[in-house]
Amino acid sequence: MIKEVAFVAIAVSDPERARKFYQETLELKPTTTAMGGAWVEYELGATTIGVGCHPAWQPSRDGTTVAFEVDDMDATIKKLKERGVTFDMDKTETPVCWMAQFRDPDGNKLVVHKRK
Repeated sequence: MIKEVAFVAIAVSDPERARKFYQETLELKPTTTAMGGAWVEYELGATTIGVGCHPAWQPSRDGTTVAFEVDDMDATIKKLKERGVTFDMDKTETPVCWMAQFRDPDGNKLVVHKRK
């Protein structure tokens, strides 16, 4: 049976543009690079986020969403906006959290998230 998430893959069309966004804009630190730089993995706690070009996966504006847990929602949103990130869902409260949605350069949905 399933016991954990091994990794989450985010398909991109331009690995260099993606590397710049994920490493410079989001400040993620790469842990593994493969396929001549076309695949980069970022370890965030117990979860690995794989970002890259793979023939079996294509970017999609309607695909999977990755939510990144943050310490300070307002400061994170402010910093991302200063870096040119546009939010397509403003900071929203749910019974269990706060979240705001934005997209990477390929249109993949990403969320900054803060548990209550």
